[in-house]
Amino acid sequence: MKILWQSLLGAVVIHILYFAAAMSVGYVKTITYKPNFSAAWEHAENLPNAVAFGSVTSLLWYGGTFLAAAIVCGLLLVGYKKLTTQPLRTEKF
Repeated sequence: MKILWQSLLGAVVIHILYFAAAMSVGYVKTITYKPNFSAAWEHAENLPNAVAFGSVTSLLWYGGTFLAAAIVCGLLLVGYKKLTTQPLRTEKF
């Protein structure tokens, strides 16, 4: 049961890091954006008349990635536990 909670915690940490990185990149892009008004004015007929602020990903997708991350974290924890609990073999020649 302990490995289950640790793998869920690992999946939560991975997703928090992902969302924090995505928000940080978006923030930096927003702060450093400098529009070129003269170039946009010359090609005004090509400008769209609607604005889109990103896209939306399905919650089912995020649920699947969370489950996959939890499974991978669980497998890594089980593998790490098996490697660290094996007794050291000292063979004498």
